[in-house]
Amino acid sequence: MKKILKISGYLLFIFAIGTSYATAATETRTIRTENGQLVSLGDSYIQLVQNMQQSPISVRNYEWKEGRKQLTASDYVYLVGNTYYTVTIVDNVIKKIVWDRKV
Repeated sequence: MKKILKISGYLLFIFAIGTSYATAATETRTIRTENGQLVSLGDSYIQLVQNMQQSPISVRNYEWKEGRKQLTASDYVYLVGNTYYTVTIVDNVIKKIVWDRKV
């Protein structure tokens, strides 16, 4: 009986630790920058740079194949207020925006 309670205690502890680090990211269509400008799906990379008026905190580039076509994407991560925004650029166009609260 003590062994079952001990194992249950460990599992509860691991679950509590694991959930405290879990975050949920959500897609959106628009970002309002700190200076009030809007960045939206379909905007160009140049519009992103002009409207954000800040450097991204990280950039990640990656490639993948769709059929015979080789595609390249870049993820730019910005911190606006207490929210991280990951902006995905494909062919010089914003294709996806994901936000996640800073914990």
